[in-house]
Amino acid sequence: MNYASRTNSIDLDPTYRDMFGQPLLRMTFNFTQNDRAMADYLLGKAADIGRAMNATIVAPQPRKGDFNVVSYQSSHNTGGTIMGRTPVDSVVNRYLQSWDAHNLFVLGSSVFPQNAGYNPTAAAAATAYWCADALVKTYLKSPSPMVQL
Repeated sequence: MNYASRTNSIDLDPTYRDMFGQPLLRMTFNFTQNDRAMADYLLGKAADIGRAMNATIVAPQPRKGDFNVVSYQSSHNTGGTIMGRTPVDSVVNRYLQSWDAHNLFVLGSSVFPQNAGYNPTAAAAATAYWCADALVKTYLKSPSPMVQL
């Protein structure tokens, strides 16, 4: 589980470029002190539950060291194009429509400010359905911003 942190970010890499010369996306991420405290607390609770259930083996393994993409290849990183109420604090509106270009829609877990600790697939699917419904029922009839400020 990781909450949004000012120390974690996504930006355009100043060094690495794709085959078209465009900068690649760079993720700067590490566990915060709060992330580690939450993980330790929940690990202890899970071990307590295991012991209370008379589990044969209870061997909690606390998270150590910095984030390493190799050992976390199945992690569910989220964020980067946050959904919100205004263009001041977000990239897309509640219909996943870009504040800057009304014909651009962003689907997926990048619209979530943080991962709530579980696989975000169901929530991403629900927001994609919400977006598709708004596209068909509203946007296609009159292409324009669907949230007025």
